[in-house]
Amino acid sequence: MAKVVAIVNPVAGKARGARLRAQATEELKRLFPDLTFAESNAPGHATALARESADAELVIAIGGDGTTREVASGLLSSTRTLDQLTARPLLAVIPVGSCNDLLKTVGSPSDVIEACRVAASGRARPIDAIRVEMSGEGLLQQTYFFNAAGFGFDATVTAEAHKSKHLRGLPLYLVAIIRALSDLKCPLVRIRAGAFAAEQRVLMIAATNGRYYGGGMKVAPEAEPDDGLMEACIADSMGALSALRKLPRFVAGTHVNLPDVRMLRVPELELEFLEPVLFELDGDLLPPQPFTRFRLSVLPKAIVLRVP
Repeated sequence: MAKVVAIVNPVAGKARGARLRAQATEELKRLFPDLTFAESNAPGHATALARESADAELVIAIGGDGTTREVASGLLSSTRTLDQLTARPLLAVIPVGSCNDLLKTVGSPSDVIEACRVAASGRARPIDAIRVEMSGEGLLQQTYFFNAAGFGFDATVTAEAHKSKHLRGLPLYLVAIIRALSDLKCPLVRIRAGAFAAEQRVLMIAATNGRYYGGGMKVAPEAEPDDGLMEACIADSMGALSALRKLPRFVAGTHVNLPDVRMLRVPELELEFLEPVLFELDGDLLPPQPFTRFRLSVLPKAIVLRVP
């Protein structure tokens, strides 16, 4: 039996998460008799647990997009080169979080029992990772994301979403959007991406590897998680009423045709914010830090998922 480790986020999924974790645990025990469980106890702990599991053949993340990001980051940083795919554990994801948007793009089931069976018998699919180099006030930090990063309004929405104890998925984020519109800010930013360069105020910038975020909003309908490119959605500065009117188009993915939305497909994106900005990675709002410059780079096929 291959060595299998399950890394569990015990607070993922809010009120419903406990029931889903219990279902997943029982099914995984049935499918993997020698399964080892490890439970995270703080932000960043799942990354450390994944690094310690680098000799496993399969690592299973039980949580949402944030848990997946932490576990995948640990697996990625535990290997010496990006060419050593055969030396890296496969990653399977059991969706018990408030949102599980990466799995929508790769076609994995939302049902936890079906997801457990995919973990046991699915095929391997390499996907890209996106490295984020953050700097400001003499500090430099590096991290990764695998589905989507948001700067500006969508990070404010994430902050509002974290306040809810019961809602999940798209309803959670729609309520959070309404709340975030009450204090709308459009920061000034310098953007460089390939031949494109601009200095402008923006409602938000979303850099994505997957097509969905916010519980199913189709922010990047053309994104492919394994093409070596990220999709960048840049929404120009606008008022609260205009943003609210356009919300259904962001949900449906038709916002790409709006004159105040620009879509870029690039391997690298550089952002320099001239005003303070909130940002989130895979639904995790990062702690307030003095970072103003961000360099995002695609790492092609850096992680191998188990998918149907």
